[in-house]
Amino acid sequence: MEKEKTERILLLIKFGKKKHLESLLKKGELYFKTPKAFNDIKKNNEEQGDENEGAIWIKNLKDIKLTINHPDHGDFNFKSVPNKLMKLTQFNHNYLTCSFYAITTKDLETSNILKIDKRMKMFGDHALIITNTKIFVESVMKSAEKLRLKMIATKVTYQDLSQEGHFEINPFIKKVEHSHQKEYRMVIKNSSKPFLKLKVCKLGEKGKIIPTSRIEELTMEAKTKTTHQDDLF
Repeated sequence: MEKEKTERILLLIKFGKKKHLESLLKKGELYFKTPKAFNDIKKNNEEQGDENEGAIWIKNLKDIKLTINHPDHGDFNFKSVPNKLMKLTQFNHNYLTCSFYAITTKDLETSNILKIDKRMKMFGDHALIITNTKIFVESVMKSAEKLRLKMIATKVTYQDLSQEGHFEINPFIKKVEHSHQKEYRMVIKNSSKPFLKLKVCKLGEKGKIIPTSRIEELTMEAKTKTTHQDDLF
């Protein structure tokens, strides 16, 4: 029986404002945000915002009838729109998050050319391409450990969360509509701060900043059949 191949990260791409990306490239400054920030920007940026950010469960229910009792004003009756799903969400914003676009060996299994979705332009006017992902991720994890922060870092999985029923979710489960974002996420647990700056390794020649106007022109092509393991994560 053939041994299952391990998926490895080849490149990480961080989208954002040029000055922030330069801080990461040249100074090793990596910023983490509260998940609530992505709830707040949903109305102005559909691509970057997410109404489910920070949710621990979602319930999509149909034909709901509720009666709310108030001691002074009496009963209030509520009925949902017939045959239309109503969404209930339980939130826990007690963490900080930082995300990257990830290109992995799995992306090149069926084709040796991968194009980045043009919708990623909505995340900022520039993109930082990180080539030595192993060293970079290890540096972030060590920085968090020095500060005694509990961190988890892994790829996001995407699910259809629009159907009727109950869905248990977490920061690494997102709606399928965002699957083109190919997100690799770092999460600092048990933090109520609005943001946090970690000091990580400077990228130097292992990072390159380009305008997002060039994203549609940017393609990843595998030119060799073998890749050195040290270059992968």
